Amino acid sequence: MSSLNRLFTVAAVTVLGASSSFAASGAFATSVVQFVPGPSANPSFPAANAIGGPTGGGLANGSVHVCVLGVGGSLTLGFANAIVDGPGADFVAFENALTFGGGVFTEVAAVEVSTDGANFARFPMRYVGPPVAQPPFGTLPMGTFSGVVGGMPILTNVATNAIDPRDLPAGGGEGFDLAELANDPLVVGGIVDLTDVRFVRIVDVPAGTVLDEVGAPIFDHGGSTGSADIDAVAVVRDQSDALAHTPIVDLRIDAGGFLVVEIGDADGFSDLDLATLSASFDLTTLQLASWLPAFTIVGADATKVTLRSIAPTVGSGILGAFAVSARDHAGDLAADQTMLQR
Repeated sequence: MSSLNRLFTVAAVTVLGASSSFAASGAFATSVVQFVPGPSANPSFPAANAIGGPTGGGLANGSVHVCVLGVGGSLTLGFANAIVDGPGADFVAFENALTFGGGVFTEVAAVEVSTDGANFARFPMRYVGPPVAQPPFGTLPMGTFSGVVGGMPILTNVATNAIDPRDLPAGGGEGFDLAELANDPLVVGGIVDLTDVRFVRIVDVPAGTVLDEVGAPIFDHGGSTGSADIDAVAVVRDQSDALAHTPIVDLRIDAGGFLVVEIGDADGFSDLDLATLSASFDLTTLQLASWLPAFTIVGADATKVTLRSIAPTVGSGILGAFAVSARDHAGDLAADQTMLQR
């Protein structure tokens, strides 16, 4: 038995009989600060639809309680409590993507954050799909887009099921970690404060007209007339959280192209309820035994264990969305998601 398996086996025994329960999250957008509709925006699907929790229709059915941005349109949302940078994803954005024919129908949008409502830092975007216009009713694999909303279906629905909207392996949507903006000029200059994010702006990306972080044009299925349809934004970490006591789930790709996973708890690893540890690939649940052997332990201390994939994921041909979540014994949740992009 590997040291990693021994670690999780021992830890799992210590929490035998522990259970997790869904606690409904009230941390959603509470106001529409500004809506700038683009051509093809539909007044039957107003900006107010993006306030409150997500109403996903599952893998094959998009939500209809959405704000249609219109081509190039934007929506700025406000929150009762400022979003803060904590372990892993700090908020989750939802667009009504749906699956059919083995892929996802996508209409994507850029995601930006602001402290003052005037200056916005945009998450870096990456597109690894075909460098040509996509058919209007075609599909692309999950993981084709990163740093945007609109490439992942929504399984969580606050009206019809008990899937926590913050639980990325189970709920769908795209997770955003404010730490990814640490080198943005607005953050470095102190204009956008990652401990005090009060606004999230979502901007439709017209197909083929916007470049990603390496200069590749981004093509979704919206063409020249379709646009992203925004369902909701759920906050994982805000100023009401005691970050010194939260669980830790953090995913990243390191400089060598390896997938790194940190799992733990700020109050000590033993405070993590390993019975709640869950993971998914393309929103399909993964059993611990199916993904754990792909990692080795590269670091461990009293609060967390750091795992690294045994081989690089970059250049491996793997394409998809990998997500992990866990709770501590108090029920507090941490989750993160990364797009494995070949």
